[in-house]
This record gives sequence, structure tokens and C-alpha cells, in this order.
Amino acid sequence: MTGNPELSPLDIHAVEAAVQAATAAPSILNSQPWRFHAHADRIDVYATPERAPGLLDTAGRELYLSVGAALLNLRLGLGAGGRVGVIELVPSTLDRRFAATVRIGGATTLSEQEQALFEAIPNRRTSRLPFTAEVVPYEEFDRLQEAAAIEGAHLEVTTGLHRKVVTGALHEAEAAQRNNQELVDEVTLWTVDRAGRENVGIPPENLGPLARDPHALIRDLSFGRTVGDRPVADFEEQALMAVLLTSGDEQVDWLRGGMALERVLLTATVRGLQVGLLSQATEVPDLRRVVRDPMSSWRHPQIVLRVGHGDSSPPTPRLGLADVLEIG
Repeated sequence: MTGNPELSPLDIHAVEAAVQAATAAPSILNSQPWRFHAHADRIDVYATPERAPGLLDTAGRELYLSVGAALLNLRLGLGAGGRVGVIELVPSTLDRRFAATVRIGGATTLSEQEQALFEAIPNRRTSRLPFTAEVVPYEEFDRLQEAAAIEGAHLEVTTGLHRKVVTGALHEAEAAQRNNQELVDEVTLWTVDRAGRENVGIPPENLGPLARDPHALIRDLSFGRTVGDRPVADFEEQALMAVLLTSGDEQVDWLRGGMALERVLLTATVRGLQVGLLSQATEVPDLRRVVRDPMSSWRHPQIVLRVGHGDSSPPTPRLGLADVLEIG
């Protein structure tokens, strides 16, 4: 593509395939807050805050985590198409929408490990279902921790007192958000009341069952309300719980955190694990601080994960390429 002012049909196909992989990334309330502008030698990636929940994410932190997750998939997609993708994160106070440039380099072949990650992209799901009682061995967690480290982040298992503190923060955050009617109304527009926006958000059938035990480690995006014929279920009591952290807490760190998160999620998928995202405690500023283990050298928690074995959730809808991709 370098040196050619126009994209050839083959190049356009490769770009579309890579962007299609990018759009399968997880995002805050499945809002898919990204846009891609493909040029002859690069793909510019933009955040689209107008397509994201503002009350739930006032600082835009989860917006950039979402875009970072898409960047990881975009790089894998380009590699699967035989081209190197070099990500240049572009933190700017002048245009916070402009998140990154992905330079398209020469020919390449994905490693066996990254090829497996790429093939896992369409199978990755955010779990809102109960896990089985099968324990996740620490050897498996080591692989997830390695995945986060490759992208410059840290995944830390919660145990003992730290686990109790994080669990308490999750429940306190859930209560605080449930009592914020404006926030509840916003989340409702992305879940049970998506009229006219069927390609974004989380449909009721993807919310998972209600927990019989109100202290279960699961996020209830309906805030306790009955939605259709949603069932009630018993959730596991001792799922492996971990916190993803970054060394900094600026836009560039959030993007890296999103890349690390997606690499962890894809690695879990390859290894037959299910992962649920528990972001409520990190969405409440006062509680986000206590999610971090005070003994950790990593200072900024970005999200809490529950990891286990179980059934896969159904896929969530996606925007079409025409909604997110501009060429030329």
C-alpha cells in the first residue's frame, strides 16, 4: 500500500477484513464508540464519544479502553491478512477523538499464538452466565497474566482481604448506580429500550439471568428489574477474580489497557475459559481507588474480571462497516 495514493481492490478487501475484526471487540455497553479512516499506508482510528454513554463514563476512560480493544483486533486482522500493523497511539489535548494511527507495513505472518488469538475473535463473548464449580488453575491464570503484560498492563488476582474489599466495592457501586435514576435511564437506553438502535447496545436476551443471591459476583444491567421472561439462577461463589491495572491513567494508558484487556479475553477464549466484566466499581471514582491492592506497584485499576468455566453467551449485535469505516 505504501507509495500508492489509492487503495487497490485487494487492499480494500484486506482493510475491510481487518476493520471487521476490530469491530468485534468489547466496548462499554456494546456502544462500539470507534471510527476508522483508511488511507494508502495507514488506518487512523478515532473515538466517537457521541456514540457512548456519558453519565456512566464521564471521563471517557472506558471509551478509550473500548477503542484500545478494537486496536488489538485491528492489528491481528492486518497480520492475518499478511501485513504488519504498527500502532502509534496519539494522545492529544487538541483532538481527543483522534486515538491512534496504525501504519501498514510490509508482509508478515502471524505467529502460531497470535493466529489462534485472531481465530478466537468471533468466538469471544462477555459472560453474564453462571460458571461451573470447576476451579481455574493458577497455571491458566499465568497465561492470562502474560497476555496483559505483553500489552504493557498487569493482571492481578484478588485473594484474602483484597478480594473482600473488591467484592464490597462492587456491591457498593451497584447500589450507588441503582440509586442514580439518570444513570439507570441512560443504561436502559443501551439495554432494554434500544428502539431504533438495534445494532448497538445489549439486547435483553444477552443480559443473562438474575442472580438468586443478591451478593453474587455479577453485574445486573437491569438494576434488579424484571425484563421479559428473564430466568433466575444460582451463580458461583468462588470464581477467580482479577483486576487489570495500568501504570498511568491518561488517554494513552487507557488505550494500552484496552489492548491488554482484549488480549486477555482472547487468550481466555483460546484456553476454553469464560470471562465476565465487572466494571461498576471502577466507574465510581471513590470506589475505584479501593479496588487497587495497596501492596501493588501498579497504581491504576481499570476493570475487574471474573474468570471461570461455563457456557458461552450469545453474540451481541454489531454496526456494519459502512457505519464505522471511511476509505480514502
